[in-house]
Amino acid sequence: MGPDIDVELRPTRHVVVLGYDERELRNLVYCALTYGVNRLFWVDGYVMCVEVYEESFKREMEEGVFYISHVCYARFPEYRKVIEIEKGAQLPVVNASDMAILRAVLETVRNAGPPAPPEVGLISKGSTVGSNGGE
Repeated sequence: MGPDIDVELRPTRHVVVLGYDERELRNLVYCALTYGVNRLFWVDGYVMCVEVYEESFKREMEEGVFYISHVCYARFPEYRKVIEIEKGAQLPVVNASDMAILRAVLETVRNAGPPAPPEVGLISKGSTVGSNGGE
């Protein structure tokens, strides 16, 4: 028999999604293509574009929290291996309906409703950022 090997299983238990949007399919696919995404995910009648930075994997190992920078999703009732838009531009689609983490993310963002608009500070005419009204 071979050497004793200790195997520890640590599935992801905490995910933080920093942004999300429900989009029109055409816009989601075009955005993914222009951003350089190499695949989309299909989960239970929806297609998802999940943006994750490499730093997220490191933080997950260190902190136990997996960060997803942005999730876009659109209704897509039937699974297809490839989505094509204008003039032959294509993106592969992975059927991820059996992946617990993606199912949980989709369910959470769908149930959350539309995201709140970001707070934007207004700058009055003639003032500059960082000024306190000319005092």
